[in-house]
Amino acid sequence: MSGPAHALRPGWILGPRADVAIFTGPLVLAGAIVALAWRNGTLHTDMPPWMFAALIVACDVAHVWATAFRVYLDPERFKRRPGLFIGVPVACFAVGAVLYGIGSDVFWRALAYLAVWHFVRQQWGWVAYTRARAGEGDVDRRLDQATLYAITLYPVLFWHAHLPRAFQWFVQGDFVHVPAALERGGAAVHWAIVAVFCARQVQRAVGGAGVNVAKLHVFGTTFVAWYGGIVALDSDIAFTAFNVLSHGIPYLAVVWSVERDRAQRHRTPFARLFRPRLAILFLAVLVLGGYAEEWLWDWLVWRDHPWLFAFGPE
Repeated sequence: MSGPAHALRPGWILGPRADVAIFTGPLVLAGAIVALAWRNGTLHTDMPPWMFAALIVACDVAHVWATAFRVYLDPERFKRRPGLFIGVPVACFAVGAVLYGIGSDVFWRALAYLAVWHFVRQQWGWVAYTRARAGEGDVDRRLDQATLYAITLYPVLFWHAHLPRAFQWFVQGDFVHVPAALERGGAAVHWAIVAVFCARQVQRAVGGAGVNVAKLHVFGTTFVAWYGGIVALDSDIAFTAFNVLSHGIPYLAVVWSVERDRAQRHRTPFARLFRPRLAILFLAVLVLGGYAEEWLWDWLVWRDHPWLFAFGPE
């Protein structure tokens, strides 16, 4: 699929309007939260309680529970690979216990880097999906990968070179400090890759090969979320808003959309949850799961949100 007569189809994940809503929408919402905090003079203070509840509990933790509908709550899917679906969580728990036994700092550092990689790989997943939807082959695949990793990993490298920041992934000190010279070299590589990527898109457009608008949309929103939330602003509120919303909302939307389509073709145990009018119930179930998990964490580890988990054991 190349040449002037074969312009690429837009590779939208859910559709033009839906993709704008789930990828650009979170950035607009995050920007509004940052603007409100700046106006109130609280941008560089700790996250207020309502924001913790809305962003961490109701979005970040809740979106993870959406995976249950993709695997554990679907008997047909679960029966395909029960050993994998049971074995992986058990193995992860065992490894985590060993790491914590070595030292809590070792555990949190390993978990932080694993979480960062998860966030990065999700963005590549969106890019890969738009490529597939647009019918792109191996052409430009390596450049797309290099660009995605550049616009996500460079902000993380910047973070490492400018410790301590006003925010952390899990706990203070979970990232290791790196020399500033390494960050400056990373910046040069980062901008060089971005420049090559942009030049390639211009070349494709001028040459008639076509441009995958949906893919560029994912790249653009990823850049804004990661660079804006980590590099441009040294604020816990800004980092959390951009990081959590841009990660959680697209995943929630895609899971709901995929399961809705599946429910229309097959009888699934929770098919009713994926009717448009019951979308709020789907979200409520996930928020309840997120709240239960955070309640457990607060009771066993943190104990820093008594206002939200007041009924927990003393």
